[in-house]
Amino acid sequence: MSMSTLKTPVMNSIAKRCYANKAAALSIKGPQVQTKKLPNSSLVVAVPDYPTNIGRVSVTFLAGSRYEDPENAGISHLVRSSAGLTTESSSTFSIIRNLGHLGTNYYVTSDRETITYTIEAHKENLVSSLKYYIESISNQTFKPWELSDNLKRVEYDLLTVSPELRVLDLAHKAAYRNALGNTVFLPKYNVKKLGSEHLLYYVKKNFNNQNAIISSVGVDLDTLVHISEDLNLPDGDASCSPKSKYFGGDLRKSKALDVTYLAVVGEGVSYKDSQSASYAVLQYLLGKGSSVKWGVGQGVLEQNILKSNCSDNFAVSAVNYNYSDSGLFGFLLAYNGKDVSNVLKAAVQSLRSPTVTETEVSRAKKQLIFSLVSASESSAGVLENITYQAATTGQVIPFEKLISAVEAVTIEDVKKAASKVAGSKLSLAGYGNVATTPYLDNL
Repeated sequence: MSMSTLKTPVMNSIAKRCYANKAAALSIKGPQVQTKKLPNSSLVVAVPDYPTNIGRVSVTFLAGSRYEDPENAGISHLVRSSAGLTTESSSTFSIIRNLGHLGTNYYVTSDRETITYTIEAHKENLVSSLKYYIESISNQTFKPWELSDNLKRVEYDLLTVSPELRVLDLAHKAAYRNALGNTVFLPKYNVKKLGSEHLLYYVKKNFNNQNAIISSVGVDLDTLVHISEDLNLPDGDASCSPKSKYFGGDLRKSKALDVTYLAVVGEGVSYKDSQSASYAVLQYLLGKGSSVKWGVGQGVLEQNILKSNCSDNFAVSAVNYNYSDSGLFGFLLAYNGKDVSNVLKAAVQSLRSPTVTETEVSRAKKQLIFSLVSASESSAGVLENITYQAATTGQVIPFEKLISAVEAVTIEDVKKAASKVAGSKLSLAGYGNVATTPYLDNL
């Protein structure tokens, strides 16, 4: 295959209303991001000057689980697990051997919005690796016998899904029912049902220029343009799914576990919402666990549970999911006692009426800014950040404006966000030992 590439040498979209406000108190500069909309409708995003010898490239498609139909539930999971199989030009062995010989790392991730193919290699070897990387994206064949051989790997994936991820998946189902409520895991009843024709149709439908975002760290924008040309994706319609409507509900799945895993969420906001910065600060105010190993968390959630005289071990963390058109806000709780009622009620009370003070808001803002700065110190973290921003909003917010937006959040903004969560209908999901878990109408 002749490749023109061979010829070539964070976080949420936050608070547009805050951009014109006073400059951030912290003098923090992030990497410069370059974006370009190509004539074929693909979007390319690059951070070329990041100080690293490793070049990282991602090709992302709007083809996550929200775009699945009931008949092909879990197909995005299966597409992800089938990455690197034989293409029209190269065998699986050839792809693995050549990428390995070049010291290249290749992996695929998927979520409710996207499927992302990522390659990492030393800059000297990156261009040589692109041939096999591009083929494995745009020329997939999904041979039936290879899919059959791959089933053991898929089954292993399903067996190793953590209870935390299972209960959060159930929380999305309880909250939305469809679209964002679609499971991100391949259901067991579809493991052997979905075959080559299903995967080829799904990829043909969703892997096109309209749905493509090509992003990189340590690689220049011109190289991404050539990658887009070599992908030679077809033109097509942008992926669409019903606008996610929040309903709220109660789902639980009993398993032979000693621990009770619970997720309680209310309606949050999308990436594009002007209040997304306030919700991010509120998440850190409620707490994301301890910042010190084996320590006690500073968040309102954990402190209130401790005040309820809980005698058994527990872990709790606030969660904040922002998507292109909706969001969820709440907490994830793990408890290994016999009766989870008191602990759950204390956590729900904290969610409905958290203690919002100047001291707590200041602490939360500092922790959030530290988290953002820490993520920017990793080129992998920067790539993940700019990729998801571009996929869900069509743009990437400069790092300085992101910090400025967090700094501009006031106590009134956080109280307003907390009030909206408190007024939202809650959703509850349980996994594991749920025998003593109260229902929503008892909370």
